[in-house]
Amino acid sequence: MSSIKKVIIGGFFWSIVNQLSITLIGLVITGVLARLISPADFGLLAMVTLAIGFLNVLKDFGFGAALIQKKEVSDDEYSTVFWINLIIGCFLTLIVFFSAPFIASFFKESKLENVTKILSFTFIINSIGIVWNNKLLKDVAFKQIFYRSIISTIISGVCAIILAFYKYGILALIAQTYIALILNTYLNYLHVKWVPNRSIKKVYIKDLIKFGLPLLADQSINYWVRNIDNLLVGRTLGKDTLAYYNKAYSLMLLPVRQLTGTLAKVLFPSFSLIQDNKEQIANIYLKISRIIAFVAFPVMVCLSMLSEPVILIVYGENWRPVIPIFQVLSILGMLQALGTLSGNIYLSLGQTKKMFKIGLLSRGLMIFGIVFGLHLGGLMGMVYGYCIGSACAFFPELHVMGRLINLNLKTIVFNFAPYLLLVSICFLVIKFTFAKIQLNFILGFSIQLTVFAILYLLLNVLFKTKAYKDILSMLTSIKLKN
Repeated sequence: MSSIKKVIIGGFFWSIVNQLSITLIGLVITGVLARLISPADFGLLAMVTLAIGFLNVLKDFGFGAALIQKKEVSDDEYSTVFWINLIIGCFLTLIVFFSAPFIASFFKESKLENVTKILSFTFIINSIGIVWNNKLLKDVAFKQIFYRSIISTIISGVCAIILAFYKYGILALIAQTYIALILNTYLNYLHVKWVPNRSIKKVYIKDLIKFGLPLLADQSINYWVRNIDNLLVGRTLGKDTLAYYNKAYSLMLLPVRQLTGTLAKVLFPSFSLIQDNKEQIANIYLKISRIIAFVAFPVMVCLSMLSEPVILIVYGENWRPVIPIFQVLSILGMLQALGTLSGNIYLSLGQTKKMFKIGLLSRGLMIFGIVFGLHLGGLMGMVYGYCIGSACAFFPELHVMGRLINLNLKTIVFNFAPYLLLVSICFLVIKFTFAKIQLNFILGFSIQLTVFAILYLLLNVLFKTKAYKDILSMLTSIKLKN
């Protein structure tokens, strides 16, 4: 087995373990908090997160990704980025702190001022830990990242639940944010044990800016596209509606981020190691994308099909308005699960300018769908518009990305199409079979989910799909390695 294959398989294994663990623990914590804290308080936190979230994009100007992409990085380069990040973090904290009254005025919520001021200091803490986190990513140390994530998620979640039980409301959510951030930073330091020297050398800044600024521009556009829906809902429909929409979107993204977000952190540094071998990158991309389709497609279709029991089990009866929103957004999650991989190709090849250019087109389509949908049909119109705009942007993005690694669009689409077909067959079978059968709420949910999973696996075994073979091969390799 080649060294790069070992790196990717090892990273992928620990990413999957991390994703499943964090997803399950996160769902339990979120479910408990949703029953202890009002939708209004969740809405307030969503407004603050939206208002200051853009500055998180600016927190390191893309320098962290530049360090991962480079094959060799000196101690002086790490130190330079550390001190620049700290300066940026302090500056962003001051901006957010003194902008708090304007943020509260924009959303017409006086409580937002103090909440925003309290959360402003997260930028300083974040800036301290960026280099330590990037060193872990560059070394593909995902076993350590798994332990760090588990510890910080459980401790911060338990603390938030205790505070919520004693009626601290939004302060419980703020405490959860700070505890998780501080623990992540400290645990990263304990593993890396790197301390910056005192140098800030201009010679390194030019190369970092060349890579980082186009990436920063793309991430900035992407941020506003991803959040213009929240901005419009919060501004026009209020904090309660924003809380419902935000919960639906967050729950949809939970499996997407846990499946592809962490995996993306594996692929970016791994691809950077072989950036001169496009054929190898293409082969790995096809394998990983069909594995993601194999897992993500049935998960997202099941979430959409069983949206009512999922929302009521996770959040409770008070969050019933989330159901129709979540039902539609879950289908969008299939595209987002695959689309996340494209960014790793651009980054590993240093093509951040091209990434920015295609982003202008695709994000423009999404914004049009969101605004036009909201104008025609309110909240649900916006949800459908977002999904349609994303679907229209999905294929041009794949086409441009594919050209970088000598893959045509037909090859990419046919790579994941079989799993879409099998999922559709399973969906139709479940719908027609259980259409007129009346079952207990929990029992019906459990039976449909079980039948769907068994049928889907049997179809993959029957047709001997490539992703099924890939997963068996990967599990065998891990078993032999251990």
